Amino acid sequence: MKRFLLIRGAELAALLALAAIPLLVANPFALGLLTLLAIYGILLIGLDVTVGYLGQINLAQAAFLGIGAYTSGLLAGAGGLGILPALAGSFMVCLALGALLALPALRLEGPQFALATLSFGALAVTVLNEWEGLTGGAQGLSIQRPALLGQTLDAARFYWLCLLLLALVWLGMKNLLSSQWGRAFEALRDSPIATDAMGVGAYRHKVIAFAFGSALGGLAGGLYSFNFQYLQPLSFTYELMVILLLGVVLGGRKSLWGAVVGAAFIVLLPNLLSNPVMFRVFSIAGLLIAVMGVIGGIKARTALRFQTLAPVAAMAMLAVGSFTVEHTEDWRRAIFALMLFSVVVGLPEGLMGYAAMTLTRLLRVPAAPLPPASALDDVLPMQNADGAVLLQLRDLRRHFGGVKAVDGVSMTVRAGAVHGLIGPNGSGKSTAVNVISGLYAPTGGELLLDGAALATGSLYRVAGAGIARTFQNLQLFGALSALDNVMVALRDTYKTPWPLVLLGLARGEERKAQADALALLQLMGLHAQTRTPARDLTYGAQRLLEIARALARKPRLLILDEPAAGLARPDAQQLVEIIRRIHGRGISIVLIEHHMDVVSALCDTVTVLDGGRVIAEGAAQDIKRDPKVIAAYLGAA
Repeated sequence: MKRFLLIRGAELAALLALAAIPLLVANPFALGLLTLLAIYGILLIGLDVTVGYLGQINLAQAAFLGIGAYTSGLLAGAGGLGILPALAGSFMVCLALGALLALPALRLEGPQFALATLSFGALAVTVLNEWEGLTGGAQGLSIQRPALLGQTLDAARFYWLCLLLLALVWLGMKNLLSSQWGRAFEALRDSPIATDAMGVGAYRHKVIAFAFGSALGGLAGGLYSFNFQYLQPLSFTYELMVILLLGVVLGGRKSLWGAVVGAAFIVLLPNLLSNPVMFRVFSIAGLLIAVMGVIGGIKARTALRFQTLAPVAAMAMLAVGSFTVEHTEDWRRAIFALMLFSVVVGLPEGLMGYAAMTLTRLLRVPAAPLPPASALDDVLPMQNADGAVLLQLRDLRRHFGGVKAVDGVSMTVRAGAVHGLIGPNGSGKSTAVNVISGLYAPTGGELLLDGAALATGSLYRVAGAGIARTFQNLQLFGALSALDNVMVALRDTYKTPWPLVLLGLARGEERKAQADALALLQLMGLHAQTRTPARDLTYGAQRLLEIARALARKPRLLILDEPAAGLARPDAQQLVEIIRRIHGRGISIVLIEHHMDVVSALCDTVTVLDGGRVIAEGAAQDIKRDPKVIAAYLGAA
């Protein structure tokens, strides 16, 4: 209750304070700045979905602002629509265009994605500028602000409309980002491979996230057109995009408060640059903050690093420039670049990220209480371990050029069995598992699950078929808590479509997901670490967490890729007991392992690979005595 009152109380107080300003201030210029703050707040919330949650540099948001602006202007002018239908049109047009751009662009990563969005932005401005018959081209487009429900929207009323839409977007995004969708967005940034393997669908979620963020850019664009009532294509160029990125980074990524703080900054920035005195005050204040960071590092006896010294140098250049440059507006691109550099290097979590950490430490805001854990039978139901053939590999091959990593492997895994897969390094074990789980497509051969062809070359489709896996090299979602790592992967739990999630109609579903995830963490002995970020867990606990996350898929077949690698003997013994408990629920397991004592303790059948081929198969005790296995793998006593 304390947490709810603190967070929701602060949000409500801020909203009421902003809404009351027109009752006290009648200055048209001040109202114009506040209106622009609300519009840019919506715009930056949409941009932060891509930049903050997906971790991609999106350079197309200014273009979507422009497309949304012209769409609303044309629908209200030539189309004669009211203000709300025109805004809805901007939202839907940019939603569709965002999805069309995302489909090819999100197959790229890093600089390639940034270049793709930059190219789209340049193309959009060119089209708006050259399509004179529709947009007016460089001459601009004049727009009349339509009435709303018969009421003329003066400056104050239009500000209240923009503020109301900002509040609705805020609430909707808060609901979305605190749901499975928000966890999936964060998981994508940490490990797209694991996200697909957990049945989430990395590409699908990326496209939806980008399209929705673009649609918010279109909504902001519609409000932008009715605010200024005059549009020119050159208002939406690359320079605006740099300012928007600066606003997201400065305010704080992955933060709704950060988007509003960033919006306030970029609204005030042009006025700041036009006033030499204010710009000097700002530059000196920024320099003092950067110097205080260096002094704090010296007092803490930490080594001075590039992250602390570089912002000092950048802000010192701004401070010197504020006294030596006569017309600061002529240098705005260089000023924006220095500011962006200083914030990215010196304050990567932004102002609100830093403020949130400080307030959490000072106020000691308690975490929201968790529900009681579900019964394990509900989360991980008993399966039929009748010994029937579950998985078949027939002459499976996977070649990398001339390297035959897997070369004609045939193997049968039966329902309810623990099937070991061992061999020396480079024998093809992990490659075989990667082919089975869909990370690699096979070069040849067949994969059958329950006698039917198993999907190949798709982690997502194989996960949907009922195969879950862990990874030799851990693929946890490090920024998420242990609880959220498991909740991301839960199968058959999240059924509410995302438009209803936006309306806050998935809270019961969330409580059920928390209870189910707690049951799996208790099975692993991790119930005391539910709130701990995965990256802060011990190595042994991380191994167990990855197994819990795989079990959340309710798998028919669980693949454990060297789960005991790097574990101390007590941890390895604990792991053996946990695998026995999992096996006791009838779950079929393929175990890849180098520890022969673990293999001997758990496996019913063992297949041995060497050079990509099967050299032996049988019971663990028989395998140990096989001359070919001794020569290739175990070595003579």
